Amino acid sequence: MPRRLQLFSALVFLGLGLVVWWAMSQAAEKRLNPNKRDWESFVARQVAEQNAEHSYPLRRPLDFGPFEAALAQLETPLLEHLQTLTQRATISELQAEMQTGRLTSEQLTLFYLWRIRRYNDRLRAYLELNPAVLEEARARDAERRQGKLRGVLHGIPLSLKDNISTVGPLHTTAGAAVLAEHMADQDAFIVQKLRAAGAVILGKNNLSEWANFMTSQSVNGYSTLGGHTRNPYGPFDVGGSSSGTAVAVAANLAVAGIGSETSGSLIYPAAQNSVFTLKPTLGLVSRDRIIPITAAQDTAGPMTKSAADLAVLMSVIAGHDPTDTTTEIAARFSFPATPPAFSLPLRVGWVQHTQRKGDAEALAQVAQALSTLGVEVVEVPFPESSIQMMPVLHAGMRRDLARYLQTTGAAIRGLQDVIEYNRQHPEAMRYGQDLLEASLAHPFSEAEYEALVSKNRLQGSERLLDVMQTSQVEVLLTVSNSLSVLTSTSGFPVVNLPAGYRESGEPVGASLVGQPLQDPLLIGLAQAVADQLNIHKPPVLP
Repeated sequence: MPRRLQLFSALVFLGLGLVVWWAMSQAAEKRLNPNKRDWESFVARQVAEQNAEHSYPLRRPLDFGPFEAALAQLETPLLEHLQTLTQRATISELQAEMQTGRLTSEQLTLFYLWRIRRYNDRLRAYLELNPAVLEEARARDAERRQGKLRGVLHGIPLSLKDNISTVGPLHTTAGAAVLAEHMADQDAFIVQKLRAAGAVILGKNNLSEWANFMTSQSVNGYSTLGGHTRNPYGPFDVGGSSSGTAVAVAANLAVAGIGSETSGSLIYPAAQNSVFTLKPTLGLVSRDRIIPITAAQDTAGPMTKSAADLAVLMSVIAGHDPTDTTTEIAARFSFPATPPAFSLPLRVGWVQHTQRKGDAEALAQVAQALSTLGVEVVEVPFPESSIQMMPVLHAGMRRDLARYLQTTGAAIRGLQDVIEYNRQHPEAMRYGQDLLEASLAHPFSEAEYEALVSKNRLQGSERLLDVMQTSQVEVLLTVSNSLSVLTSTSGFPVVNLPAGYRESGEPVGASLVGQPLQDPLLIGLAQAVADQLNIHKPPVLP
């Protein structure tokens, strides 16, 4: 073939490849960007898939073998007492119960194992249980009797999204079949901090596979190893990708949990399951040994039944990690375990934007609660943007996933191995893997990637600061994850709180957005609003 013809053919092939990559990216952008989506059609498909009858040939069943004898000894009066207590008690209140001897960590842990055994087959919130969890709870009880308390989480049973690394016997899989047997070399930095504070790890939660960055056709809460996570409030979208953790907290299958977010993955499932969450200021929480999409935006965060518990968990997991340079900001910041009372005068900007029917009514309730608290609420316009987030996610996934796999000693080395495994095992990619393939083929160099990350961070920050400064407000009020493109690229903090329910009973969440390091203020404001509204109701599970 003549050289000129070869060059022409190569250019045509390259052009077609770029067109395919662009088309896939546009499909994914509509899924990830909440402002470029036909919400009703999106939600209808999610609900249909999540609630249909599916077979899960690779789903890993939960093993209750280590707990059967202890579970058989549980008495009905204790179960009934804990059913009532745990629905309303904060972490501090549970600690008080244990400190006075009215409750033990072992009893609390057994109660949650009992509920998981009863409800997880329906909700699919857990991928795996910690076989040593009862031994851990008994050890915390023994330490308490000796007067040795590790910290604010002593004896408290928590769950972790299964992209957060834990040492064996627990696996860390991101819900993917290719990582079904993966055990990390050590606990993630934040898991070490949780254990040091006395937490008991119940197990690992289901999630949208690869944190919802596997395919543009993904279904929220679905993973190969866990199946479809379901919303405990009814046939409603469960949200992604920290869906299993949100459901575990909402359905009272754990005291609280830790999820993660790249863009909306804490906020949206929290909103859909009527729980609280904080997407922290980027850099307050280490990303060490958390299966990534991109270090430019990834962060872990707490999911809880109360705003107060957000502060407790953040006081533990926030902190400087020498292996994560972004957390240098945390070295100069001490996160208070009790949310501070906000001071007046305070102005909040109510972003004039909704996604679905019922959003406006829910936000109006929150705005009224703020006004009753003495906060001045003013209407502000939605901050439009043209941020190019998808190229950062693609290029980051290719680079950062390989780094994670190599750091933790995985049997596979990078995206190419993941893609090849799935091609050889079609049952491992029910909805495809076009985003993984696009990430592997993404043309960005390291320099181009870093340049776009910086540009996005600047643009995201400028758009949020512009609307705040123009309207002279300190905090923005918006629906669920409608500002997630801006908050994720800028690294600004967001708190979600339950804001009401649609006529169908589907939860609605409201988000409070602040400037970097205003996380405690947002938690305190969310707590005050929630106390004023007093509208939260747990799901009814027979």
